[in-house]
Amino acid sequence: MEIPLFPLPNLVLFPQVVLPLHIFEDRYKLMINRCIDGEQAFGVVLLRENAQQESEETIHRAGVTARVVQVERLEEGRMNILTAGESRFRIIEFTGANPYWTASVTPFEDDPEPDDMLEEAYREVVERYRRVFELTAKLRAVEPAEPTLPQSPLALSFMVSYVLNIDPEKKQELLELTSTFRRLNTLIPYLDETASELQLQIMRRDVAAKARGNGDLGRPGTRREE
Repeated sequence: MEIPLFPLPNLVLFPQVVLPLHIFEDRYKLMINRCIDGEQAFGVVLLRENAQQESEETIHRAGVTARVVQVERLEEGRMNILTAGESRFRIIEFTGANPYWTASVTPFEDDPEPDDMLEEAYREVVERYRRVFELTAKLRAVEPAEPTLPQSPLALSFMVSYVLNIDPEKKQELLELTSTFRRLNTLIPYLDETASELQLQIMRRDVAAKARGNGDLGRPGTRREE
């Protein structure tokens, strides 16, 4: 299968998640219009860290197909599009680079694994993700809502990998894994680290707020309520 490619720095797409994109380069205006007209998917691939330009050496060999599901057309042919991640692929060979990259690709999926093993890992990740969700709401001083989470271990592993604030190269490693169990278990320490960082930020905020409050008591015209 041959598909057009959209190499992006610092972004890894996963299946079953949505990705908004602003299209402004002429080559990608052409590519996206062709994909829309032909109802064709394109491949989102990560550019390697510190890549100065696009080349066969700087484009990661695994990515995710994306399909345009919504288009907002702007002036000068620019577009805001909403895309849906579909399936993972590996690049067999590059087939073109002008005006945009194309490649021959083959899809790949996770290997089958025991349900009980996956269910336990699923519960561990859900518990930690909810904790991160609650701490994020507390840091923003908003009422926490119940997060909407996928029901399958595979979909959860993709969703959390996508939204987690970690290095793109680490996300690429998660994308390329063919074990849902390993992906879920790899996410656990990342979620624990994120929760610890959020707790530290909350503590610092509260200490700063308390210090400001104590400082106000020393100002003229302020007094402590008895």
